[in-house]
Amino acid sequence: MLKTKFTFVIIMLSLTYGFTQNEAVEINKLKINTKLDHFAARVVGDKIYFSHNLTSKRGRALRDKYDGFVYTMYEAPLSNSGEIINPKPVEKTELGRFNMSAATFSKDGRYMYFTTNHEAKGTNKLKGMQTYNLQIKRAEFVEGKGWTNFETLSFCDPDYNYAHPALSPDDNTLYFIADIKGTKGKSDLYKVAVSGHNSYGDVMSLGEKINSSRTEIFPFVSADNKLYFTSDRRGGKGGLDIYSYDLNSTNSNQEPVSLNEPINSRGDDFSFFLNKDLTSGYISSRRFKGEGGDDLYYFTKF
Repeated sequence: MLKTKFTFVIIMLSLTYGFTQNEAVEINKLKINTKLDHFAARVVGDKIYFSHNLTSKRGRALRDKYDGFVYTMYEAPLSNSGEIINPKPVEKTELGRFNMSAATFSKDGRYMYFTTNHEAKGTNKLKGMQTYNLQIKRAEFVEGKGWTNFETLSFCDPDYNYAHPALSPDDNTLYFIADIKGTKGKSDLYKVAVSGHNSYGDVMSLGEKINSSRTEIFPFVSADNKLYFTSDRRGGKGGLDIYSYDLNSTNSNQEPVSLNEPINSRGDDFSFFLNKDLTSGYISSRRFKGEGGDDLYYFTKF
């Protein structure tokens, strides 16, 4: 689910912290899944975007010189059933074999922020060597050209990893993960203020209530301003679990809430996305009876 891998609870009463999950949630594995990776689905207008292995002409997953998978973004028309039909790689003016995954989009669909790699080597604190660490880039969609005007976000230091961007519903805040100095676990959740999609404020940690001593990845903020993220913290149901935290709450004792089955399973569950109707969406998972890679699931009655 990442090219430069971050190797990869408290269950509180929902009435206390304002979060409920319908016990009748229905979840379906999508037909698009194969032994390759499909993850991080995001709905933008009448399209759905997701991350997938960059493949050879014979359909084999490509790897970089560090033996890590290389990913790219795909898009498809939105369907009523949640299935992803007739996907194709996104059109971009910057061609070539570079990592492109785990994206978020502005409300009008004009801007995309995505995870990629620094063009220069930096220090990898986990491996003790020089590697092309992860960074976040912003691209602009121009009619007739596709995605263009690629820019690295100004706060991305080559010596650290930055990944999994997620815009707030009002486009004014960008959430992401990083392993910068002061990070509590292998990666923590951070945020910056966004102004006009061309300038960014100071990097701020989401704090010890949300970040644990383990790994936090894949943030997402729903239309009702709830933060969903993935963690392998102690007390979960599987390896990676999805948690919720109400950003509107004034309760100083609020703790992240682990989502119930079937959203979370005994396997790895990550990259939660909730549609504007707040009842349906997508998750990514490596669970029992999957296809072997990261699989996409569509859920309803949330």
